[in-house]
Amino acid sequence: MPIYEYRCDDCDIKTAKLVRGFDAPKSIVCRECSSENTHRIISSVAFHKSLNSQLQDLDPRYDRMADAAAASTAEADPNRFLKSAIPLDAAED
Repeated sequence: MPIYEYRCDDCDIKTAKLVRGFDAPKSIVCRECSSENTHRIISSVAFHKSLNSQLQDLDPRYDRMADAAAASTAEADPNRFLKSAIPLDAAED
């Protein structure tokens, strides 16, 4: 069921009309001034980007900032397990 948009020639207000089926009426009654002097207009189109294209549009500096933030965490330290390790000569059998 398409939604058609109409513009009133008297008050210049845009009105949307949900139509059951695909036969759009030539004109409708304006919701603002109740005039029947309306004409159908072309509606704007919505375009939804995929997640992949949204990620590609991110600022390239964001990757460097995210990498720098991740590198400063404790999990990024490669020696974090060595700090708590016991030397082999001090280990008990």
